Amino acid sequence: MKIKASKMDIIWSYIGTLFSLSSGFILLPFILIFLNSNEVGLWYIFLSINGLVNLFDFGFDPTFARNIAYAWSGATEISKTGAKFTKESKRVNYRLLKILITTSKNLYRIISLLAFFFVATVGTVYMVHISKGLSGYNHIIAWVIFCISLFLNLYMGYFSALLRGVGAVAIINRATIFSKLSQLIVSVVLLAMGFGLISVAVGFLANGFVLRYLCRYGFYNYRNMEEHLNSVKEPLMKTDIKKAMHIVSYNAFRDGLVALSNYLTTQASSIMASLFFTLGQTGIYSISLQFANAVSSVSASMIYAYHPTLQSAYVNKDSETERNIIARGLSVLYFLSILGTIAVIVFIFPILHIIKPDTNFSIPIFLGLSLYTLLWQQQSSSASYISNTNQVPYMPAFVISSILSIILTLLAIKFTDIGIWSLIIGPLVAQGIYNNWKWTHVVMSRLDTTLSRTIKSGFQYWIQVLLNKLKNKRGDI
Repeated sequence: MKIKASKMDIIWSYIGTLFSLSSGFILLPFILIFLNSNEVGLWYIFLSINGLVNLFDFGFDPTFARNIAYAWSGATEISKTGAKFTKESKRVNYRLLKILITTSKNLYRIISLLAFFFVATVGTVYMVHISKGLSGYNHIIAWVIFCISLFLNLYMGYFSALLRGVGAVAIINRATIFSKLSQLIVSVVLLAMGFGLISVAVGFLANGFVLRYLCRYGFYNYRNMEEHLNSVKEPLMKTDIKKAMHIVSYNAFRDGLVALSNYLTTQASSIMASLFFTLGQTGIYSISLQFANAVSSVSASMIYAYHPTLQSAYVNKDSETERNIIARGLSVLYFLSILGTIAVIVFIFPILHIIKPDTNFSIPIFLGLSLYTLLWQQQSSSASYISNTNQVPYMPAFVISSILSIILTLLAIKFTDIGIWSLIIGPLVAQGIYNNWKWTHVVMSRLDTTLSRTIKSGFQYWIQVLLNKLKNKRGDI
C-alpha cells in the first residue's frame, strides 16, 4: 500500500509538535516559581538522563519503522539492505507485519529491563552525587518515580515506530496532545499542592503512560489492523522471529551508534554542565537549550511528517516527489528557525525574567545554541532521508564527530575561561568540519539538485500557495 501524507497529517504534525513544546513552556513558569534553582537544575538533568536511557533502544526504533513501512508497502520479505518487492506487491504483507510486531515486543522487553537496571544502579549513584547539597528526601522519591517512568516508556515505545511505519502520523500527534495535557495538569496541580520535584516526576509518568496507551490503541484500530493481523492463520515460527531479529539488528546497530552520537552532541551537554558548573548554571543553560531545541523541532516538523511519504516515494522510485517534499521541508526549516529564535529573544526571555528575576538568560549563548541546533537538524533530516535506502553510511562520521565534540568541549573547559560557551563551541566545530554539510550534499547529489536550488524551489512553492489563497479570498469577496 502506497503511503502518502495528507494535509491533515501535516496539520496534526504541527499541532502535536507545537502542543508538545508549548506544554513544556507553559509548565516552565510553574517550575521556576515552585522549585528552587538547584531543583530546576536537577530536573533538567533528569530529562537528560531520559535521553540517555532512550539510547538503550539503540537504533531499533527507526529500523523497525523502516521495515514496517516496507511490509505496509507490500514487500515480500525484508533484508539487511532493503526489501524485496514484486510487481504484484501492492497489498499489505500482514504476515511479515505480524512477525515484525512480535519481534519488537520481545526485543523491547529485554531492552527496558536492561535500561531499568542501569538507571537503578549507575544512575542512582550519579544522582546522589550531584544532589548531595539538597536536604530532605523529595528528590530521592522523585528519582524513584522517574526510574519507573523510564522503564514503562521504553517498554511500550515501539508502538510509535509501528505507527510511523504505516504512515499514521496523525494518531501519534493526537496521542502526544493528550499525553502532554495530562502531564501539564498533573504537574501543575501537584506543584501548587507543594509536592516539589515529585510533582514533575509524577507528571512525566502520566505523560508516558497516556502516550503509550493511546499509541497502542490507535495502532490496533488503524484500518482494521487488529482484524487483519488476526486473520493471519499461518503460525509464526521461532525461526521467523530469529531471522527478523538478525536482519533488523544489522542496521539497528548503526542507527544506535548514530543515536548515541546525536545524544553526545545535544542532550549530554546538560550532564557535562552538571559536572563542571553549579546546578543553578546548569538549569539556566538547559532551559536555553530546551528553547533552541524547541524552535528547531517545530521548524523540522514538516520534514518528519512527510518521512513515511519519502520512504514510499523511494520504494516507488518517485524522485520528483522526493525533491518536492525535501524542498518544502527545508525552506520551512530555515524560515521558522529564524522566526522562532527572534520570538524567544523578544518575548519569552523577558517574560521568564519577570516571573523569576534572578533567572538571567544570555542572548549570545542562545543564538549560538540556535545556530547549532539548526545545522544539526538539517544534517539529521538529510541522514534520515538517506536511511530510506536501509543503509547508514553516515554512522562512522557521526560517531567520530561526537567523540571529537566531547574532547573539544573538555579541552575548552580546562584550558580556557569561556565557561558555558565550551558546551557550544566544541560540538559546533566538530560537526561543522564535516557532518553539517556532507550529508545534505549527498542528498542533493542523489536527487540531482543543489541546496540553494532546493531551498529556492521550496520558498517559491510556499509563496505561490500564499498568493493562490489570497487570490481565492479576493474572488470570494
